[in-house]
Amino acid sequence: MEKNFIGLKGVADRVYKHFLNTPEQQTQKEKLYASIRDAEIEWKLAEKRFNEATDPDLIDYATYDILAAKSRYEYLLKCAKRLREQQAQALNYTDE
Repeated sequence: MEKNFIGLKGVADRVYKHFLNTPEQQTQKEKLYASIRDAEIEWKLAEKRFNEATDPDLIDYATYDILAAKSRYEYLLKCAKRLREQQAQALNYTDE
């Protein structure tokens, strides 16, 4: 349910921006943060599926799904940290 709501919000935002004729330009940082939010939601949904699973095969699937979602989330956090460090270094170079 949460995922569908977020999807509908995204569509509504795009339609709104289309009618206002505003460009949809996202920076690399904004795209990365949106991906992190999506990954966190996927991780939470995977945990909910695990908690609701009763069939042993579904439990196995949900376990792998949690691990995959968590790995993606952690990878994106590392990317954000690297991006922040690169931006900090770029600022330090311009100050010298």
